[in-house]
Amino acid sequence: MGNTTIYENGSMQNLDKEQLIHLIKELQEEKNLNAAFSNISETGSNDAALMWQGRNRFLAENVTPVSIKQVSEKSFPSPEGGVHRIIDGDNLAVMRSLLTEYRGGPKSGFDVVYIDPPYNTGSDTFIYNDNYRFSKSEVARLKKAINRVEKGVSLDDPSKHTKWINHIAPRLWAARKLMKQTGVLIASIDEHELPRLWMLMEEMFGERNRIATLIWERSRKNDARFVSEGHEYMLLWARDKESLDKLIREKGKWREPKPGLEQFSLEFQRLIELHEDNLKEISLGLKSFVKGIDKQNALWTIRQYVGVDEKYKELGPFKEDDPTWPKGVGPHHFDVLHPDTRIKVRTPPKGWRINTPERFIELDQDNRIVWKGTGTPKIKKYLFEGRENDVITSVIQKESRQSVMTLKSILGIDAAIEHPKDHLILKRLFSVVTWNDPNALILDPYAGSGTTGHAVLEMNSEDNGNRRFVLIENGDPTNKKIPRELYTERLTAERLRRVISGGWFDGKEHKSYDAGFTFYEAKKSLSKKILMESTRENLADIILQIVEEDSNRQDCRMDGYQYLIGKTRLGYGIALVWQPGNTNGHQVLTKSIRSEIMKEADLAGVTKPVYIYAVANVSPINDELYRFQQIPDSILARLNLLEEEED
Repeated sequence: MGNTTIYENGSMQNLDKEQLIHLIKELQEEKNLNAAFSNISETGSNDAALMWQGRNRFLAENVTPVSIKQVSEKSFPSPEGGVHRIIDGDNLAVMRSLLTEYRGGPKSGFDVVYIDPPYNTGSDTFIYNDNYRFSKSEVARLKKAINRVEKGVSLDDPSKHTKWINHIAPRLWAARKLMKQTGVLIASIDEHELPRLWMLMEEMFGERNRIATLIWERSRKNDARFVSEGHEYMLLWARDKESLDKLIREKGKWREPKPGLEQFSLEFQRLIELHEDNLKEISLGLKSFVKGIDKQNALWTIRQYVGVDEKYKELGPFKEDDPTWPKGVGPHHFDVLHPDTRIKVRTPPKGWRINTPERFIELDQDNRIVWKGTGTPKIKKYLFEGRENDVITSVIQKESRQSVMTLKSILGIDAAIEHPKDHLILKRLFSVVTWNDPNALILDPYAGSGTTGHAVLEMNSEDNGNRRFVLIENGDPTNKKIPRELYTERLTAERLRRVISGGWFDGKEHKSYDAGFTFYEAKKSLSKKILMESTRENLADIILQIVEEDSNRQDCRMDGYQYLIGKTRLGYGIALVWQPGNTNGHQVLTKSIRSEIMKEADLAGVTKPVYIYAVANVSPINDELYRFQQIPDSILARLNLLEEEED
């Protein structure tokens, strides 16, 4: 089932137009990326490239799928769990395993991928592939170095950047494959690896798909020798900005509610009830409400909306806006007379924003002009006339101390994680980049303390949404508070148990949520023993993962059949004959079973030959109908694990 069979039997005719276009674009992108990362020359077409030891080989790294096992006793509520997922295991292997279900496309994949990788500050421990430093013969001699290496990387390590890139590059590539075509990746990073991450993103995602770089101003370091660097960065990249632009034309620009809008609206409503139709008193009340606030106050952007007229019930309060042309000298210069004195008022030097004298008269007749004697008049802009939302700015000012205290209040563990992210900031970003889609799918492969999950739970609670999160965490071996093997359960999962139940450590009353998560473990690498002990569902997952990676196809799981488990993106059927515990331990492929599989293939409309996985075959060979794949050797061979089993 290698790449030579992709276009067999004209099976592309099974694809609709959108799928076909996506397939061609994706194949071309993968071809271009493989070429770019495997061959760099000074005379090439690349403007600039990030060079490191391992660049030419990381895309070809064989990531072994892992066995993902549901753990009911760690799920919440136990044992049934819920729609959200927490997976304890290496994020690269797990993301590889998620491809079967979440492979990105026009209508599939994650809407948001949020990554918060190690910052490589000298105190991090992370997995990186050290094989890039050895030849095949050296790897064979150094048997212990065959798999990925996990070590602490010190700040004075001369190869610290290479090791970090070898860690993050395959994970970015895996995340990209899991993103919906309109998906957005948000990556947190600080100054240590910002330049290298930026260049990787430009090459993998394309410079044209960059959206923005946000700065989170989180603290002031008063003990700094030179300058306080109390901020970090959040890079926003689109999977395909062109597809995202189409959504913007359909759904509108990215916007968020004005800060303090809810608080301001409640006060406005209180003043209306207190003063009824006394417009002057309502206006005075609003002015008093915002008096003395500074830029740090959430009401800052609304503070000017203190005017009240007869439109207040429908359009809310108004602000007096400058009618001057916004940029340079504008094209609209004409005389305007005061309606009472008939004296000409001052024309702004740049001209009017209003395009004609007639339009000025229309606005005045609708009581939307505030006259200022012979000075330049103002235009009324009403708060509830489409001005409830603001564009998000590139600088976010919020002290990180609040997120530390929130985590401590929930778990009672002081400094269990040194720099937890702020769930309110993530909630804000997730909402903006998905147009607050109530069905958004969000992936966090560096889940840490479960901040992403907390944000999604709050979002769903506020609008009764059905967003789902998938969190992956493998523990922090440098953490002295929580043992590595218990990290995901005691930190990531436990935080979300307490958030869902409302049972925070601080003993105060907190809101509970109608939600739950299912806990999974992905700790075991595949071996002959694990394969032969697998349930049918687990083995089907592994097979579908291998087929997808081996043939560069997007697999689609098929349920409801006894033997058929899926089909490739190009329509070839995949079947599994597997029933542990029968004669000789497992079920073999017989002529009668093969006939049943062919019936299922016809019913499902999949293309033949069907690839049938079984421990043994006693059915007549027929290459036109099926191709036999022996378990476990066929699987181990595709993963380059067969020789290790024989050793």
